[in-house]
Amino acid sequence: MFSTKENKPHAARKRMLSNVFSKSFLQSSKDALEMTRMIIFDRLLPTLDSSAVKDSPVEVHELNYGTTMDFVSSYLFGLSNDANFILDVEMRIRFLGWYWGRVDHSFWIQELPRLTQIFRRIGINLVPKWVHAANAEIEAWLLGKCKAAEQSINGASEYHGTNPIVYGQLRDSFNKTRTESGHAEKTEFSVQEETLIASELLDHVGAGMDTSGITLTYIYWEMSRNPEQQDRLRKELLTLSPTLEMNNRSTLPSARSVDGLPLLHAIVMETLRRHAAIPGSQPRITPSTPTPVAGSPPLPGGVRISAQAYSLHRNEQVFPEPEVWRPERWLDADASQKEDMMRWFWAFGSGPRMCVGSNLAMHEIKYVTAAVYSNFTTSIVDDSGMHQVDSYTAGPEGEELLLKFSRIQ
Repeated sequence: MFSTKENKPHAARKRMLSNVFSKSFLQSSKDALEMTRMIIFDRLLPTLDSSAVKDSPVEVHELNYGTTMDFVSSYLFGLSNDANFILDVEMRIRFLGWYWGRVDHSFWIQELPRLTQIFRRIGINLVPKWVHAANAEIEAWLLGKCKAAEQSINGASEYHGTNPIVYGQLRDSFNKTRTESGHAEKTEFSVQEETLIASELLDHVGAGMDTSGITLTYIYWEMSRNPEQQDRLRKELLTLSPTLEMNNRSTLPSARSVDGLPLLHAIVMETLRRHAAIPGSQPRITPSTPTPVAGSPPLPGGVRISAQAYSLHRNEQVFPEPEVWRPERWLDADASQKEDMMRWFWAFGSGPRMCVGSNLAMHEIKYVTAAVYSNFTTSIVDDSGMHQVDSYTAGPEGEELLLKFSRIQ
């Protein structure tokens, strides 16, 4: 779906999945709530509490990638088949080594894939061989998750936890498409169909881990630089029933109640604005009928154009002092100002190509932030590399953030 250029096939694929990524589905899903509860109370909070007890700093950027991978892989494949990267530190480091190592070599594969393949066939590698090897490792890992989810659905493996929501929806949609085309429904997919499903879900894994992981890192950084915001947020979090304190681990507050907290929402929105995880250009193709764009003369069809969150989020008429992280701007704005702010807010894109996983991202980011600041205060140990890199996906230059977590008594 992410790389589909034509509108009709893109829309068809998006329709296959849009229901399970809707806010109403997420907020009413028992699987999503149980997944969230187990990741927060059985994995993340004990990990942070252990460091707090030992008074040892936590490198949160890599941990955030592990946390967001656990969320997205649980939602895709079910909790019994997820990555478990919060606790499986060795596999987390290995996977991120494959994943991050490819970043500097993405231009040729992304922009000129056919030329890259042609040159590779004649022995000229525009991309280092180890990048292809890393891609192969990630693809094999993902195929394994798909097969495990299929076994869970068919009862061929021991099942516990939650349903493989996205995998199940996608496989059902493929079966429906097959039967509507006059073919008999199959209990097994062909290798080509398995590859199509795995390719789609690989995009979700990468996008879901990357962007939310970066966002959590910058939330922690900004909050650690603003202790008064931590105090204000904690007062708001204590209005939840039940709270997200560790002694309430058996039950979560509802997704609607967490989503509805005004200050928490403002903190997340301001971080997404000021530190957009994808500030780079989002390409679009002009329609066949010549069309003016943003005041331009009519552009012919098939022209690649783009906009980027970095520029839109720094419109001083809409976001005064745009380089300042100030959550209050989202609380103090009147209805007209909020409408303008949302029109220029582009952390998830907009329109038919808007990020399909935006509601899942907001769900996990809000729950994790709420859980952390319900139980801990954070302070900076080392933030020397927090300037965002100049790239399509923009994490911190130093690729780490060291924080101290102190348990709230």
